[in-house]
Amino acid sequence: MAIEFLSIVIFTFALALLGLGAFTWWIERDRRRNVGILMMVSALLIAACYTFLGSRFSIALFGHLIITIDLPQLMATATLYTIGVLMGFGLAGGAFLWVSGRLVKTTGFERKLAIFIIVILTIALLISLIAVQISH
Repeated sequence: MAIEFLSIVIFTFALALLGLGAFTWWIERDRRRNVGILMMVSALLIAACYTFLGSRFSIALFGHLIITIDLPQLMATATLYTIGVLMGFGLAGGAFLWVSGRLVKTTGFERKLAIFIIVILTIALLISLIAVQISH
């Protein structure tokens, strides 16, 4: 379990570094763009070196696998969970900002649209619950 956790931490760190490097490269000008490129290259190097430890090349160099888990499957799962967590935080944060009125001032149309979406989601949830009950 510890190796899975460390793998997720390392690859998520590399993915975030790659994304932040791309954002830095895009937003900055002149010499500061090089920082973004350096961040992206570092992220790719970190991911490549860690992946090497779980590949057949590790067997050739060390005589055995250092990382003995299915890295592609683990990273697909970790990426899916990370996206889910970020979307959950984003939805909760957006709802908080909308309800509190701190950053977002809503119009009448936006309130009606939000109510419509809530009603549609409630209907979809009810239909899903009925489908689950019928399937049992």
